[in-house]
Amino acid sequence: MTEFSNILVVDASKLARMLMKKTILKHKQDCNVHVAGSVEDAVKLIDNTAIDMLITSLVLPDGDGVEICNHVRANQHYIPILVVSGDVDNRVQERLMGADVTDYLDKSHGKTGLQFFIQGILSPKNQVDGHVLYVEDSRVVAHATKKVMANHGLTADHVLTITDAIELLGTEKEAVEKYDVVLTDYYLKDNETAQWLIEYIREIQQINKIELPLVVMTGDENEKNQKQILKSGANDLVLKPVDNDVLIKKVQFQIRFKKFQSQHKK
Repeated sequence: MTEFSNILVVDASKLARMLMKKTILKHKQDCNVHVAGSVEDAVKLIDNTAIDMLITSLVLPDGDGVEICNHVRANQHYIPILVVSGDVDNRVQERLMGADVTDYLDKSHGKTGLQFFIQGILSPKNQVDGHVLYVEDSRVVAHATKKVMANHGLTADHVLTITDAIELLGTEKEAVEKYDVVLTDYYLKDNETAQWLIEYIREIQQINKIELPLVVMTGDENEKNQKQILKSGANDLVLKPVDNDVLIKKVQFQIRFKKFQSQHKK
């Protein structure tokens, strides 16, 4: 089995569930796709199965899909969560979307958008170019990681501190235009943590997860602390010791997804 052995799809529409399952199996045949049509059914399945990815709509017959996201974060290991809904943009802009969500996809993007997400995270094929704001307090680690990123078409502005990162970001508009993703170690020298940078981007600059994704590297195995990083505004986590293949896959996925969302807003 793969790192995505069990995928849960939740949607009130039986047809939508069938189409999503078919799309997933097209790109990843060696996985189990579980389906549910309500919050209650999804929660029961989560309580009895260790799932590796959740795809859920928001409007369900017995509640809101965000309830399922919250339940996953409280009861499962860390997994990517995709919300697919016709109300995604409004919820994100009004800051009503749960912070437990990894990524969002508007239903107006249709089957193409879902296929893009599924292929991007399950079986990425094409290299994607992008510019990264990279925060790492070890020059040796940074040098090696920048070489890995460069080999995959990624350029990076490397800084040692959160203060330097904030200075490079500039205004909200400049940050969104300049960088495709922010990659940062969580624990830095002089008691700095990525929490400061996350709060600056999400709370002060008011830049949401779609406009500027954040990927955080952490060696903290405490799941409660990992969940808190996500709740504060990170899109995804890379656990240490860092697997470079996983790192590149996650960074490139966020870049692909940002560009896809941006193109469909024009």
